[in-house]
Order: sequence, then C-alpha cells, then structure tokens
Amino acid sequence: MTTPSSAWGLGLCAPTKKRKPSTHLLERDVQKAIQDAFRLRHQIALVHADPGNSRINGGGRFSSIPEGYPDLVGIVPPSGRFLAIEVKVPGKVPTELQLRMLAAMRGKGAIAFWASSVAEALAQFEEQVAA
Repeated sequence: MTTPSSAWGLGLCAPTKKRKPSTHLLERDVQKAIQDAFRLRHQIALVHADPGNSRINGGGRFSSIPEGYPDLVGIVPPSGRFLAIEVKVPGKVPTELQLRMLAAMRGKGAIAFWASSVAEALAQFEEQVAA
C-alpha cells in the first residue's frame, strides 16, 4: 500500500528537502510583483518573455526571442500600445544591449522602460502614457 507522500499523491517519489527561505530579492520576485500591480491597477496582463530557455537536441539552447528583449511584455487597453518592461533587482542596471532594445521599441511607439520596483514601474508607465 502506498501513501500519498509525493506532490502527485502517488507515493512514488522520495520526499524533497525543504529549502531555506532566501534573504535576498530575486528578479522573478520583482517581475511577479510588477505583473500583479499592472493587472490590478491597469488591467494589463504582462507576459514573461524568457529568451534562451528552449532546449534543442544535444542539450543546447535556442530561442526565437532575441537577446536583450525585455522581461515583461503586454498590450495597453484600449489604445493597443505595446508595453515592454526590463526588470532588474534593486542595485542592478540593464546591459547596453537591453537599453538599446528599449530605445528602439520607444522609437516605434511602444511604452518601454526598465524598473527595479513596482513603484518605479508604475511611475514610468504613467509618465510615458501621459507623454
């Protein structure tokens, strides 16, 4: 008789060790907070664009998303403007390639910026929408 000890409830997997909680902020935590804030405040669903996480045969990586592409993208209702946000943890800055990508997107009419907090992201969004 098996007991439902695994995540699948089948009792076939050994219990996993619990990880210690991290004391430092991760980029994915900032991304999630920004996604939640934009969904609640502006009804914008931001999607995480993750270049380089597709595996190909032989163990290599392939992505159709170019390097430097922003972390979060979405469409601003009702205007339909493209929104792109490069997310960094506090104290980090985007690469030159990421900054050039954001500038190119702004040049084509998108709302594009980088932020390291929800407050920064909301402020820059509102500033660029008003411009």
